[in-house]
Amino acid sequence: MSAEVITTISPNTNEPILTRNGPSDTDFDLLPKIATEAFHSFRKTSLESRKEIVRKALSSLEEKKDELARELTEQMGRPIAYTAKEVTTAVKRAEYLLKVSDDALKDTEGEAEKGFKRFLRKVPVGPVLVIFAWNVSVFDIYVLGSCIYTDGSPYLGLTLSIPI
Repeated sequence: MSAEVITTISPNTNEPILTRNGPSDTDFDLLPKIATEAFHSFRKTSLESRKEIVRKALSSLEEKKDELARELTEQMGRPIAYTAKEVTTAVKRAEYLLKVSDDALKDTEGEAEKGFKRFLRKVPVGPVLVIFAWNVSVFDIYVLGSCIYTDGSPYLGLTLSIPI
């Protein structure tokens, strides 16, 4: 079956600003296999390497802040005076995550017992599907070592298509 056509309509003008095809049935059928293959590779990536990937993405977001702000205004109808700050806030949330990730992801000691070393280890467990509003951070999933397939609101078709 062919994919549905998704049209992003500007709430400011009530005019279409983007039309794109959504995932097809075949895309959905392949998604678990592709995500699992990507996960098996990505989960071996060190925490420091994952953090560096996120830092580069955050740098790209910061560089494109004005472009993203204009697109958010066009796509969501939010006043331009606020949208750049929303991008900045999303970056700050992810930077905080990077700051605390070493401590948050280290082994947790378990109850002591002679002859045993007990602990909890945080490890990536599998792919994650995220359907989100534009400003929900997905960077934490990358830092944790999982791979994701993201899809967002059809109202944000342009913003989601900007490579980071």
